[in-house]
Amino acid sequence: MALLEIRNLRTSFFTHLGEVKAVDGVSFQVGEGEAVALVGESGCGKSVTALSIMGLVPPPGKVIGGEIIFAGEDLTKLSGPKMRHLRGNVLSMISQDPMTSLNPVLNIETQLGEGLRLHKGMDAKAARERVLELLNLVGIPEAERRLRQYPHEFSGGMRQRLMIAMALACSPKMLIADEPTTALDVTIQAQIIELLKELKSRLSSSILLITHDMGIVAGLCQRVIVMYAGRVVETGSVEAVFDDPQHPYTWGLLRSLPRLDQRKERLVPIPGQPPDLLASPQGCPFAPRCRWAMRICVKQMPEMITTAKGTVACWLQELGPQAVKRAREEVA
Repeated sequence: MALLEIRNLRTSFFTHLGEVKAVDGVSFQVGEGEAVALVGESGCGKSVTALSIMGLVPPPGKVIGGEIIFAGEDLTKLSGPKMRHLRGNVLSMISQDPMTSLNPVLNIETQLGEGLRLHKGMDAKAARERVLELLNLVGIPEAERRLRQYPHEFSGGMRQRLMIAMALACSPKMLIADEPTTALDVTIQAQIIELLKELKSRLSSSILLITHDMGIVAGLCQRVIVMYAGRVVETGSVEAVFDDPQHPYTWGLLRSLPRLDQRKERLVPIPGQPPDLLASPQGCPFAPRCRWAMRICVKQMPEMITTAKGTVACWLQELGPQAVKRAREEVA
């Protein structure tokens, strides 16, 4: 059963230069207790999708169309007070920059306890006990001593753990993790992903993991949603997307990953630049960077079609599975 269902979501930023279509007709689902990865290059609309779900799109941005169904309610139609009741309570988000997300003038006990007092009605003693429990849960050592400390007294990895503790304070049904390993070294990255995996198992929360790094997806998620230029171009299970990707953009993402079995080979970047979202292309937005682009790719956006592996929006699919296989083998 779907806990979160996005239907044709459209979010734009209305600047003095014109309308920037940051999210342009995105649709996907996240089931109860499921972990789903939303992947793609920087600027493809992943974070704006998350902010749209949370009702936190900053001006001059605005959700201009579509539905965000969470636990049976359309979040786009909720009033401010109702949205604030959901946010941080049953729907939480881990921001990608813990240093700017934590208040530098409030100690950790105050910050983590705020949501508990607001949403759960806890008194100071109960909130303190819950905060201590959360700090132990996310692996903060000497938790009682740390309660009175401030964000600058924690390392980058510890601040990210604090953000996770804050997001989990009210035992949310869904956790949105927006680049939770940004600016952390690989050892701390692995610890954060293992922590999310353990918490998902223990709390049975759904997770929407937003990342541009395909390498951190396999250990946590069951399904992958690939975004490009504000659109979903491919979806499928982790196994299907990693082992048998169907879209040329996904091939490029996977090809650009470093591999231990090919240490002598240079990484192969995706050529070109993402399109200017002020002037969305008429056809497939990936066509200018795609070596297999056809005339129809430039003229018309392909529909999302269902395959044996998932869904994909690519005109190559019209040529049949063998044509797709031959094209993919050229970049293998």
